[in-house]
Amino acid sequence: MLTIGQLAQSCGVPTSTIRFWERRGLLAPDARQSGQRRYDERARVEVALLKLCQDAGFTLAEIGRFAEHRNSGRLIWRDMVKDKILDVEENLRRLHKAHDMLGHALNCPHEDITECPLFQEAVGHRLGPGGPTPEQTASQD
Repeated sequence: MLTIGQLAQSCGVPTSTIRFWERRGLLAPDARQSGQRRYDERARVEVALLKLCQDAGFTLAEIGRFAEHRNSGRLIWRDMVKDKILDVEENLRRLHKAHDMLGHALNCPHEDITECPLFQEAVGHRLGPGGPTPEQTASQD
């Protein structure tokens, strides 16, 4: 049996994380011995699973729902994974757009990026319909 410190160290997480996961119902101590939490090898697997889910982009709330349904025998995890894939794909689109914009900013021939037509167009899109254009804002100064 492992103490909370041993479990945390063997899994590469702080003890506060283990306690937080316990409060959220995501991890349960196997037993208490002299008032201390004790964990068996199964807890290390559960911690690794929690970390893997977080690495995949799942929130703690989503991981909790996943665990609830896993324990209930309902196999909705595939739907949860499909939804997460859609989220990841959207994040990838935003990251690619940010990468392209940053790449352009780095190589833009304009000394002042706010004078760049591509930058002005991007700002205009962020303002939405009916908002002032960057040129209108600049002319008010």
